[in-house]
Amino acid sequence: MATLTEASVTARKAIKYGAIGFVAITILWYLGVALVKYYQALNPPPLPNPTVDFGVLPKVNFPESADRPKMVLELPTGGIQSFVDRMTVYSEPVKKSSFTDAEKGIETAAALGFLFKPEIRNESNYIWTVQDQLNSKLEMNIVTGHFVLTRQWQNNPALAAMASFSSDKTVITETENYLSKVGLLNSDIVGVEKLTYLKDDGGKFGTALSLSDSDFVQIDLFRKNIDEIDPESKAKEIKASYPFYRPNPNKGLVRVVVSGSKNVNDKVISMDYEYNTINYKKNGTYPIKTGEEAWAELESGGGFVFRGDSIANEMKIRRVFLGYYDPEISLGYTMPIYIFLGDQNFTAYVSAVADKWVE
Repeated sequence: MATLTEASVTARKAIKYGAIGFVAITILWYLGVALVKYYQALNPPPLPNPTVDFGVLPKVNFPESADRPKMVLELPTGGIQSFVDRMTVYSEPVKKSSFTDAEKGIETAAALGFLFKPEIRNESNYIWTVQDQLNSKLEMNIVTGHFVLTRQWQNNPALAAMASFSSDKTVITETENYLSKVGLLNSDIVGVEKLTYLKDDGGKFGTALSLSDSDFVQIDLFRKNIDEIDPESKAKEIKASYPFYRPNPNKGLVRVVVSGSKNVNDKVISMDYEYNTINYKKNGTYPIKTGEEAWAELESGGGFVFRGDSIANEMKIRRVFLGYYDPEISLGYTMPIYIFLGDQNFTAYVSAVADKWVE
């Protein structure tokens, strides 16, 4: 029969070796989990096939690009990097004519200060004119809602002397407040603004060096980037961010030129409104070309080229990335594109969706 001392020694050994065993099992458990995660990182499970919810898509109708220079890749990485194999396509409904178009157009015109009956050129094009000092004019497509507002600011030279812009932020805030008041400010064009400082150069707009030197300010409002959130991130970290580019990459969906006048009818000198609504909730994923395929297409004469300020016969491409095309006329869908950037504001686009899924 074991003595009390022997039983105590046996118990202590059991506790000791039990603790060692527990620690060893715990270490092996965490090591096993780490190894599984490492293996999964090296060999991730294949993604499900792209959903292609909209079926075959229409071709992106880029503007004609004449006088294309020779393009040469000169990237920091040496070659075109790898990109994702799919992108999301969003619904961008094409506006169709309806009985309410004229009523909505007249409401918008009234909000902009054009209270008289318009001249009806055809079923979609209306023109309002006001015989005021600035010969104000509003031309609108009542179906799309796009319009151009112009005022002959040259008829009142005193406008150029009214400049009292305190800061870029103030100019942006005042302009966006005005757009909101007249029902033309959408949430996806708030936060991506570009200012251009302008001077009266003999009755034409010239470039000013700074805000304090400006007689007028041009504000371009662009659409916000589409951010892709990492689904495994608890903090909702942004995995990728895709910018929008327009046929003229310098021109926003809304372009407004403002003076320093306190009178609202003299404040907004011009406005070019080309906003199209995107249904971000209605979307589908599509396979896309590789960067090399897009580059080969651009080199062979495909895609679209915007020369910017360059007149060179050869253009070096410094950056390649993915984004979305924001056309003047809706295609029915918001389509991804490859964007190629060069010196002197040179920009080129190639449709990114794989040819199999494009008409």
